Amino acid sequence: MAEQFAVFAREKDSTIIWAAGAQGVANSQGGFSPELDSFHDFVNAIMRVHGLQGATVAIVSSAGGVYSGSAEPPFNSASPVNAINQYGLNKIAIEEIAATQLTENFRVQIARVTNLYGPWLGLRQGLINRLCTAAATREALQIYVPLDTVRDYIYVDDAAQLLLLELDFARSSSPAGQLSVSLIGSSENSSIGSVIDTVTHVTHRKVPVTMARLAAAQLQARDLRMHPSWIVRGIPFTPMPLAQGVKRLFDSLVTLPRWTQIN
Repeated sequence: MAEQFAVFAREKDSTIIWAAGAQGVANSQGGFSPELDSFHDFVNAIMRVHGLQGATVAIVSSAGGVYSGSAEPPFNSASPVNAINQYGLNKIAIEEIAATQLTENFRVQIARVTNLYGPWLGLRQGLINRLCTAAATREALQIYVPLDTVRDYIYVDDAAQLLLLELDFARSSSPAGQLSVSLIGSSENSSIGSVIDTVTHVTHRKVPVTMARLAAAQLQARDLRMHPSWIVRGIPFTPMPLAQGVKRLFDSLVTLPRWTQIN
């Protein structure tokens, strides 16, 4: 695949984006990480193809993971990373591999993304997707962390657009061979309680929520306020407000064909 892409990208300003991984804090507590192993294979594959040298390699990482143990929020792209869970440790390891092995031959962009939500195929991962699914199906949703837990939630389309804008910014401001780090988020930091209120107001349905205790809850940081880099760098962008994004997501769920299963 790497060789085929090199032929396709010949004489072009090519960009390779690594955006793999479907694990989370609760299901990645062991040392084994399929994503980390896959990233090693990815690095080895592109390093072997001479025609790809000089390309931009964007590594999509997790802001919540790498800052889960960091002090003094709100965090920005220059904040020191420190993880309190294996998920975050794996993301930090991937970032370090990219920094040490890829920067000599590629322009490397680390993009730390906050909590994604929005319509996509497959499992309803993430709090907002699960809340909207609970509102649509009226099935109870268990919450395992305190309601004052704060996160930055960003609509999936906004995150993709910001990644491209950050890549353009890095190309124009950072010399080749220099690692660039961006923090992609909406800057709308919201508590879980306020998110539940927003979903209830937008959907006009009382979301059936129950509080529960889970051992993995201690691996979740309470305060992960973010100060995204697009604000610091003056990149013109207007993120979708949380209520508008919730409306789009909920509408996509309730208009699914009845034979389509909501996971």
